[in-house]
Amino acid sequence: MTNIFATGQPQDIPAVLANKDRRTALQQRLVAAHPGMTVVAAKLNIPGPIKNNRAIQRFFTAELLVLERDWLTAGQLFCQDTEWLDAGTGPERFYLVKAAPQDVKAQTTRFEEGQASHRLFDLDVLVQRAGQVVPLSRADSRQPARRCFICGRPAKECGRSRRHTVAELQAAVSSLISAALAVEQRRRVRDRLVAFAQQSLLYEVVAWPKPGLVDPVEHGAHPDMSVFTFINSSLSFRRYLEQAAELGLNGHPDDYPLMFKELREFGKRAEQAMFTATHDVNTHKGAVFSLGIMTLAVADSWRRNGRVDLADIQATVKQLLVGLVQDDLQKKAATNQQTAGELQYRQYGLTGIRGEAQAGYPTVFDHGLPTMLATAGEWNRRIIQTMLTLARYTEDSTLVKRAGDPAILERKNTQVDACLAAGGITTAAGRAKLAQLEQEFTAKHLSLGGTADLLIVTIFLTLVKEELADGLSNENE
Repeated sequence: MTNIFATGQPQDIPAVLANKDRRTALQQRLVAAHPGMTVVAAKLNIPGPIKNNRAIQRFFTAELLVLERDWLTAGQLFCQDTEWLDAGTGPERFYLVKAAPQDVKAQTTRFEEGQASHRLFDLDVLVQRAGQVVPLSRADSRQPARRCFICGRPAKECGRSRRHTVAELQAAVSSLISAALAVEQRRRVRDRLVAFAQQSLLYEVVAWPKPGLVDPVEHGAHPDMSVFTFINSSLSFRRYLEQAAELGLNGHPDDYPLMFKELREFGKRAEQAMFTATHDVNTHKGAVFSLGIMTLAVADSWRRNGRVDLADIQATVKQLLVGLVQDDLQKKAATNQQTAGELQYRQYGLTGIRGEAQAGYPTVFDHGLPTMLATAGEWNRRIIQTMLTLARYTEDSTLVKRAGDPAILERKNTQVDACLAAGGITTAAGRAKLAQLEQEFTAKHLSLGGTADLLIVTIFLTLVKEELADGLSNENE
């Protein structure tokens, strides 16, 4: 178990008393200056000489977000007035709440008793009596007395009798804070993954020029869509992406196929949300499938390794999707299913995105990611150059569906090869060929929808690799 008291500056009694005087003076000023507000002083009960370090500060600030959310949910207006987080005597924060003291005390008591780690908080609700600023007691607001976070007896009884040693108290505090920080870390990873996933959806649609795809300048191959349709669609997926990340962070890797089955159920709801947001236009159905899988896989890999490992992420995808082609295509080959992917499998033997996914997205890992990571410059340049590389190696089922003939894949490869040989978006000659390709795709109503889905996944993994690896730490010091 992590010992959070391994770092920090020991405090002596004079330092603690001096900080108490500092706190008292501030509380008196706040109560006097804000007669229509209730002042709440938040601090921690930390035993022993070490009362502050990075882990304690992280715990303090993260859990106070829960308190603030509770106030917002209850419709209580509040503002933060003063805080000191790095004081050796411990972090503290002061709030002004627009509510009666008794109501605020009831809410802060519920917070303190709501979970084990919150018993470490001391939330003083201040009132003025006989010219003195004093904390409102739990008894004053008919709230239950504080209990010991070790044995559950009345806290005052344990304090007076010194029932628990400092070492016992510190061990319990260390365990509570470490567990809370682990939860907070998973929450931060989840939120970062969701942000990266939505960024990837938005980055893809605003990049230009993209033959046969929607961008801010041209969408002739998709006259029923615009960049705004895609923005609305992208925003509709937040809950789904949260579910995918949470499934990976809290799932059961002993049964990856079951995790994938659960993800697919979430995906069905996401598709419904998409169609509602787009007025029944299919903007991202393929992206729902692939981006959900990749979000789950990254979350699961991070949970097991505590870091970003692309090889492990790809291995996780393969474990999630064992038997996908057989289950989705081979077993349905004799049925009347008429989805584009299933029809192309029956007619041409093309496995499409299911084959790509079951193999661990080799087009993304072997071609898309290396290109994007190696391409210098701003995002549009990186995205378009990567799109061309992906287009070259993608068995694009959307393109085949639009053309009605898999022979279009060979022609597409020849054209993309010529564009890349000329430098792609990085040279004037390459940009000229890219413009010609865009004009042809628009005129013939051709689309690289399958490539776009893999481009979204590639952008997502790039953000994960370049930002998540250094953006979060497991350290508790």
